[in-house]
Amino acid sequence: MKILLSAYACEPGKGSEQEVGLRVMLAAAQRHDVWVLTRQNSISLLEEFLAGHPLGGRIHLHGIDLDGPVRRLKRAGLPGLHLYYDAWQRLAGNCAAELDRRFDFDVVHHATFATYWTRAGVSQLGKPFVWGPVGGGVSTPAPLVPELGAAGLREEGLREAVRRLAVRRASHRATARAAAVSLAQNPATARRLSSEHVTVLPNALTVRLAQLGPPERRGTDIAFVGRLVPWKGGHLAVRALRYVQHPDAVLRIFGDGPDRRRIQRAAERWGLQDRVELVGSLPRDELLRQVRRCGVLLHPALHDESPGAIGEALSLGVPVVCLDHGGPAEVVRWWPNGHVALVPPGEPGATARRLAAAVDAALDEAPDPPTAPVLPVASFESLLLNAYDEAARTRTPRGSLS
Repeated sequence: MKILLSAYACEPGKGSEQEVGLRVMLAAAQRHDVWVLTRQNSISLLEEFLAGHPLGGRIHLHGIDLDGPVRRLKRAGLPGLHLYYDAWQRLAGNCAAELDRRFDFDVVHHATFATYWTRAGVSQLGKPFVWGPVGGGVSTPAPLVPELGAAGLREEGLREAVRRLAVRRASHRATARAAAVSLAQNPATARRLSSEHVTVLPNALTVRLAQLGPPERRGTDIAFVGRLVPWKGGHLAVRALRYVQHPDAVLRIFGDGPDRRRIQRAAERWGLQDRVELVGSLPRDELLRQVRRCGVLLHPALHDESPGAIGEALSLGVPVVCLDHGGPAEVVRWWPNGHVALVPPGEPGATARRLAAAVDAALDEAPDPPTAPVLPVASFESLLLNAYDEAARTRTPRGSLS
């Protein structure tokens, strides 16, 4: 088949949503010819990655971007980014229509930055449309809202307002109606989708690790991996460290962002500055190497859709402690033999104590590191290709009267 893939985020070596776009592209190309609409500034990196790649001959890249005042919106915070993204989707729809006139696609797929409340420009071609994995449906548990802090509360309020308004737009309703198959990152988002054909498929299943090599000795460090934004729970991780009993345990925070200073202040206020290390951002290979040596991954995100950090930790055989809420609780289900503790969310103090107890248990009972990556129970690639087949069966041939 001929697949048109809309992947706003699609780059090698970046992790997160960019890695998802890359893995979707490669999965589709295992069996089909793929035309990829992505951002213009990603094209050179993708061309370098695909040079000599066995699937490179099946992949056709098309970079698009907007210039002028609209482009500058990306630097105006979250509202500006959403406005730019919406404009990019409109442009993607126009480019998709032009490409479809030339190639007559069998299936159209909108993959990255897919949320249940935003438009997908490629959805209106009248072709079988696969939407997702879609996110955006997880909210912060009410008792943990104070953990967001002042800046986080403002952002959370804005996010909730944008979601409520955006789902009323005609462009959103048209995208939802067009989906022959909807893929949701977690059950919370799946419940927000009106399509009859919804499958839960976490983005975290796209995680692919190279061979691990000889196992390294596992320590007692606690890894926190993620952007330092309020909803990722870095402040809650420091709060939990107050109650961790292992005297040598150090919370190593991998990532950077605007919440760094608040996290640092919390460590100083609670006398934990000697037990909290703000490592910053690392290249992905180095990050994985360091996480592999840690005793546990602590992922107390207040709302998260499908964290790749958890998929990576489970693939490395590292124990995981996370909240029994949203995407993390779904991701761990795909690694049923992983060493996982799901902690019910409650008010901050009680939640921190439960997280700490789970961290101590994980450090006490840490399994031996595996010598090969631990695979999930299902393949992202096969599930995605099945979705394409299901969508293609809904196509009405050109010239049909039906």
